[in-house]
Amino acid sequence: MRAPNGQSLVVDGNSQPFIGGWAYLIWAHGPTEGIRFQVTPAGSAEIVSKQMGDWSRYTVREAQWNGGRLLSLEDPESGTNMVWVGPHNEISTFFTGTGVPFETFMDILAKFDIQDTPEGLTMLPRAGSGLTLANLLAVNTIDQVCNVQVKPLADASDSVPRAKGKRVRGGSMWRVDERDGAGAVQTRSAFMVNDTTATTVIAARPDDVRFIDVVESISCRLS
Repeated sequence: MRAPNGQSLVVDGNSQPFIGGWAYLIWAHGPTEGIRFQVTPAGSAEIVSKQMGDWSRYTVREAQWNGGRLLSLEDPESGTNMVWVGPHNEISTFFTGTGVPFETFMDILAKFDIQDTPEGLTMLPRAGSGLTLANLLAVNTIDQVCNVQVKPLADASDSVPRAKGKRVRGGSMWRVDERDGAGAVQTRSAFMVNDTTATTVIAARPDDVRFIDVVESISCRLS
């Protein structure tokens, strides 16, 4: 799949399927501030909001722009989620407050060259925009087994343990257990590093053998 920064994310080796397409978080950094975007399959924001029971709380406004739909999902208690929904993927970001004009979101998106394809969406800063992309995070889930989070290695170099990890198909792996006061494992994850990515696999249940199978077989790479 194509990541928003133009890199290709190649994930293979997992015998159990992901629940759907990949979600990406990415930051656009400018001279004065940073903006966080979420890139997901088209329709995700609406589907997830309805599944979580949040949709009825929102004041929903809609417009058309750049070959897709613009949605404003206003929650008076938290703020406004603005979403551009393209043919294949969507881009969203959050604004504090309500009554945010669509033009505010349009002006931000206009600073990017957006290409939406079945293989993924790219949003590369246009020349003169003063923006750069960084802090990419790709996320997906294997239902009832684990959550998989992938970063470029350069964004996670400070987190790599000094001790030697176990060699698995996806790189070097370290197991990370978080325990309660009685010593029982509350959360179990695996941290894997290769020459392009740092991947965290978080188990839904610490003792699930299917989690071990994923950790030992999955490979995540960026190019």
